[in-house]
Amino acid sequence: MTSIFSLSICHKRWIFIEWCENGGKMPQTTVTSYSDPILDRWARFMRTRNLLYNIFRRDLAELGIKPEQLGILNIVNMAEGPVTPSFISRIYRREPHTVSVNLKRLEARGLIKLVKDMQRRNMIRVTITKAGEDVWERGIKKTDNVGLIFAELSPAESDQLDTIINKLAEASLRVAKRHK
Repeated sequence: MTSIFSLSICHKRWIFIEWCENGGKMPQTTVTSYSDPILDRWARFMRTRNLLYNIFRRDLAELGIKPEQLGILNIVNMAEGPVTPSFISRIYRREPHTVSVNLKRLEARGLIKLVKDMQRRNMIRVTITKAGEDVWERGIKKTDNVGLIFAELSPAESDQLDTIINKLAEASLRVAKRHK
């Protein structure tokens, strides 16, 4: 038996919830949060991103780091040549102050070192410590749960997703440059 409920969340938007009874299983709910299909796609994309992030965050919790901190450790560990906070910000596509906060937390834990460049005293170099390398190595192995999710995709779908992500990233960078 299927019932459809509609709930008003404000005078301009409606949420439509479809409730399907599934033989004692958890009911399936479909929520359309915007009448605009682009905003709805964006909302579904963000909800999925949040679910993936939270799964990975829980997997990394025993190491005491968050996914973005593992990302920073990865950049510092894998980069060829000197690494600066602004380099990390550009590669990771995060605001400089967000990177700075995470760098200070990683330094406080002894996972990285922030060292003044002796030639350019106003520049900071970021290096990974032995403890940071250990956490990085253990962290990149914590992808089992996220891997299970991506395993739902065929190789062709994975390639298609990569193409879509790259297109969206490039378009976002173009729009962001115009936005400044």
